[in-house]
Amino acid sequence: MSFYQTLLSVAVAHSYNVSGFCPSLNFYPTDRTRALLANAGLLCQETIDGIRIVYDRDRIEALEMYALDKEEALSFDFWVSSSDPDFRSYTEPYTGAENEILYFDNMVTSGTGEQVISASKLVSDKDFRQPDSEELKDMLSQKDRLMPPEFVLRIFARNNKASLLKQWLGQPPTIYSIRFNSRQRYWKYYLLGKIVQADGTNNGFRIVDPENRVEFETTGQERLPNQSIAYTFRSKQRIPLYERYPYRFQLRQKSTTGETTVIPSLPVANVSQFGKDAMAEQEIIVSEIYINS
Repeated sequence: MSFYQTLLSVAVAHSYNVSGFCPSLNFYPTDRTRALLANAGLLCQETIDGIRIVYDRDRIEALEMYALDKEEALSFDFWVSSSDPDFRSYTEPYTGAENEILYFDNMVTSGTGEQVISASKLVSDKDFRQPDSEELKDMLSQKDRLMPPEFVLRIFARNNKASLLKQWLGQPPTIYSIRFNSRQRYWKYYLLGKIVQADGTNNGFRIVDPENRVEFETTGQERLPNQSIAYTFRSKQRIPLYERYPYRFQLRQKSTTGETTVIPSLPVANVSQFGKDAMAEQEIIVSEIYINS
């Protein structure tokens, strides 16, 4: 009977998701890694936040043989893609550049327990590589270059310091950590319908955050492509994109007798609905939200 034990884990976090994990990611081992797992008596298992590689304690000699091979460095290599088509829309640091790929490895890690394998605490531009870079050499097919994965992951059994096998087999368990941050955008509300005044005034309307975390300013009247007139409001600060927002913005209206709440809970930003605006003579990206009244 085989007795399996965790060798190492990879955990991916994302601030966009309510859970803090990134459940849309799929890890695909390269052909070489798939053969290595089989020959060394290893299994790759999906976890709630990534993957773990487990070893058969009765076949530890086979694993040690591969780890000590000086002619071919032992590494577990994966292409990682997302089943969520909006992943890059809400994830930093994607900028739309198609000639760069995020790349992570454990070559400069040290110590036991959780180890961040991005260049900084959060994934950043520093983690991008050109497809023809040394790190990605022989990792990408022509198809991969045309339809690149979200990132490439390589876990080496020997890094810049020493062999890691003893560390992996010891305690505490080794967890390689990747943390993504959510994009941030200004929110721009478009107030449409009969309440919009033809003279360009907004009839005392304003958008309010009852918890005073986000401020909005009026940004005037705007004619839309369908020729309808909208009165607009824009947040004064950028707001992180979330799977589920912790905000409840309200549309309120001032009058001579006070202020009333017209809409107690406004719609929130959609990841895929955005446009461009100008602020201080600079172009910015805004989440566009339409209110029909």
